[in-house]
Amino acid sequence: MRITRILLNEHRIIEQVLNCLERMADRCEFYGRLENRPARDAIAFLRSFVERCHDRKVETRLIPAIQATGVPVEQFPGCPLRQSRKDARLHLDAMEAVIEPACAGSAPALDRFAEHARAYIDVLLDCIARQEDCLFPLFEEAARDADGVLPESGDRECGGYSACNNYIEVANALAEQFGVPRAVVTASGDGVEGRAGAGSWRKTNR
Repeated sequence: MRITRILLNEHRIIEQVLNCLERMADRCEFYGRLENRPARDAIAFLRSFVERCHDRKVETRLIPAIQATGVPVEQFPGCPLRQSRKDARLHLDAMEAVIEPACAGSAPALDRFAEHARAYIDVLLDCIARQEDCLFPLFEEAARDADGVLPESGDRECGGYSACNNYIEVANALAEQFGVPRAVVTASGDGVEGRAGAGSWRKTNR
């Protein structure tokens, strides 16, 4: 399967977990509560699946394929993604640091978790938009120039298909707990047609 198709499907799964994270932020703000296990599961997913699996595919598969066509790295619309990843990691660290007091009912901790959850969602949705609107078209253009001959990609960056399936199981368990629709993924990667911007994504999925 072409790398862009894999990444598109992963985007839909990531958005599913972001939707769950937003439900957690809502509960923090409106009901003054946070559940330990779901919060830790969401953060573990976002650290493992997004940082170690998805982002690694972008760095080791997608960007090198574009570079091979002679496009200078400094011209990449995706260059700001690296700073966005640093920002995302800071928000994850901040959320994780307050899980215990937030679950115990600390109002400042609940506010802090919700604040960083929403900031993290904004960063991730922006990253997804940058990839789909900027990097993916560059890759497809490179594929046309190479008569479609570009490397296929498996899930080696995730530790294999079984590891990837484990991540999806975590995402689906969170979706079931928070009443979030499961992502629709396709073999063709046509799921990109269903992507919404940050504002409309929230209105549609709350």
